[in-house]
Amino acid sequence: MDKKELVQKFFKGRAVTRPPFLPLVGTYLTKVDQVSIPSILQDANTFYSALVNTQKLLGYDALILPADCSLEAEAFGGTVEWKDQEMPSVIKVPISQELLVGDFLERGRIPVVKEVVERLVKVQGKDLPIIATITGPVTILKTLYGSEINSDLALKKKRAEEIIQAMIGLCKAFGDAKVDGILINEDLLDPALWEECKDVYKPLFNVIKYYNIFGILRLSSSVDAFESSSYLPDVVLGSRKFIAITPSVKTKGIALPTSIWEENLELTQFVSLWKENKKRRMFLSSSQPLDLELNLNNLQEKIAMICNEENWL
Repeated sequence: MDKKELVQKFFKGRAVTRPPFLPLVGTYLTKVDQVSIPSILQDANTFYSALVNTQKLLGYDALILPADCSLEAEAFGGTVEWKDQEMPSVIKVPISQELLVGDFLERGRIPVVKEVVERLVKVQGKDLPIIATITGPVTILKTLYGSEINSDLALKKKRAEEIIQAMIGLCKAFGDAKVDGILINEDLLDPALWEECKDVYKPLFNVIKYYNIFGILRLSSSVDAFESSSYLPDVVLGSRKFIAITPSVKTKGIALPTSIWEENLELTQFVSLWKENKKRRMFLSSSQPLDLELNLNNLQEKIAMICNEENWL
């Protein structure tokens, strides 16, 4: 079973031989082609090459767009601070500052990402699943406004509604491009904000379901529990502890701790989970984006172990 078939069958609820490994991608994108993060994220050709070559080098199960919380914030009018070998950050602004919502899909680097996704689907999509990554609405709010999002509840609600509408458009663009899945990266969501904002995800996942592709809500590994989990989608990526105590999640994504790259990897505990989990509805990812500081030999060795079907028998 090739990687495309493995991932597609898994998210359709069919039997597969092992859990897919779908890690977050970060600054390791600079490794193969020896180019800077600004060069990658601002040029479609460099971006495409970095994604393809990194997947070939490491051997994980899909071509996944990087977790870039500055992408949508920039398109909404935020100012990006660039660093050579780090993911970009965004300068915080007052929540009273209006979002630039007109022509959102043509602003900032959104057109670059759309071009890359379209090319990935066309050239690589027969052999590998393509997963687009978008930033969650709460993370966008925090990226742009920081702690000020709690200073004016009416403005926060207005900004959230504007963000959702723009993100619906981005989901549609990726759906039209025929990606296999969309990962919503909600890195800055905390339990208190979940109770306040939990209903904002339904329209995003409704769009994703309309295109008959899978959607993943990714939560920070620092989140251990939500008071209410009734609004969670069917597919959630989070810490092992969060996943273990949240039975409402049908397809469980377990974020492996960063320590696995430097220490001996013991798969026994995960193999047991895989065999115990009803219909084996479990996939694996990383708790943090793969970054340049990680040792290449360690990465290749551990990923090869995770993706070896014999280890999951």
